[in-house]
Order: sequence, then structure tokens, then C-alpha cells
Amino acid sequence: MVETGERMGKKMVALITNMDQPLGRMVGNAMEVEECIDVLHGGGPDDLRELCLHLAAWMFFLGGSSKTVAEGKKLAQEMISSGRAFDSFRQMVELQGGDISVIDDPSRLPSADHHVEVKSPTAGYVSSINCELIGTACVVLGGGREKKEDTVDHSVGIVIHKKIGDKAAAGEALCTIHAHSDVHAARAKRLIEESYIVSPESPAHKPSLIHRVIYQGETH
Repeated sequence: MVETGERMGKKMVALITNMDQPLGRMVGNAMEVEECIDVLHGGGPDDLRELCLHLAAWMFFLGGSSKTVAEGKKLAQEMISSGRAFDSFRQMVELQGGDISVIDDPSRLPSADHHVEVKSPTAGYVSSINCELIGTACVVLGGGREKKEDTVDHSVGIVIHKKIGDKAAAGEALCTIHAHSDVHAARAKRLIEESYIVSPESPAHKPSLIHRVIYQGETH
């Protein structure tokens, strides 16, 4: 991929990022939009915000808006702090015919009223999360398509309370399911319970956010 980009005179970069656990805290369409809006306002989960800054930094660098990746990251931070990043997102939604009042007030995004907690079976530390099962659980809720004919429910999803390395008491919530159907919530709950491993010992290392960066044939 990098070699092809060089032959065509294009600058290209690949960030190999962590997929051992969900990014951020939200899984589901409307819930993830709300989380992204939080990031554009300078908040949101640390890992999601940091990855967004890294990606923006590289895009600024490759596009010539900054001389270095470090300068690109500083520019991204400044755009968030000044509100320019959110204003650009708001304009993008408006130009595509979206309802910008929802962007200004994310509480208007669709939501599911039926909440079910997935609790830790024992005290300990989260040592592993199976991302594929979490994704499948969201599909089961209606947040994705099990068949191509299915309609996506933008309101359902999963809130992640505990991630790898976090301490959990017995009976403490690992996740909260947002659903419309008891049947779907029960199926999703079983999948999420299967996805989590809680161990007596804290994991030796938390997963790194970015494993490596490949830029024009160089690996960092």
C-alpha cells in the first residue's frame, strides 16, 4: 500500500491501532455520535480523544498544514480548544442536510429507555475483552444488521464502564445495555458476559493505543 502511494506521488501513512478492547466508552450509532461531540468540545474518553488527535496530526502533516506531526497535533488541539473543530463538524452536518439542532443538543439524539447492567461475576481486574463479541452484541440489539434486509436502530447500544486494567467489585457493572427488547437485551447480555475476563491479578501491561506507525516504508 505504501509503495503504491509512492509510485503515484502520494504521501500515505498507516497507524496500527489497538483492537483488544472497544475505543472510548460507547458502542452504538447515536451514542457514538454523542461521544464524538464530547471530544470536539474537548471532553470524551482519554483514548478516543488521543487517537483523534494523532489521526488529525498526521492528516495536517500529510496535507501540508503543518511542518511536523507534532505541530499537527498542536494545531488539532488548538482547533478543539477554539471551537473551530466543532464548528466545522456542525457545518458538515448542515451541508449534508442534517438537523444541526441535534448537534447543538445531543440529548435529542434517539435513545433506548430499557437499560440492563452486565455485572462482574467476581472481584478482580478486567484482563481481557473480546471486541468481536461486543460488536455482535450491538448487532443483536439492532445497532447493526444481522441480515442485509434488517433496519438499523440508531438508539440502541452499550456503555462500557470497565476496560482492561480496571478494578471491578463483585456485582459491579461492567457495561450497561441500552435496548428496546427484553429478548434482545438478554441475548446481548450473554455475549457481553462471555466477552469479559476478570482475573484476580491486575494485567502487567495495559494495551498501547497505537502499536506502530508505517510512513513511506518506515516503521515507528
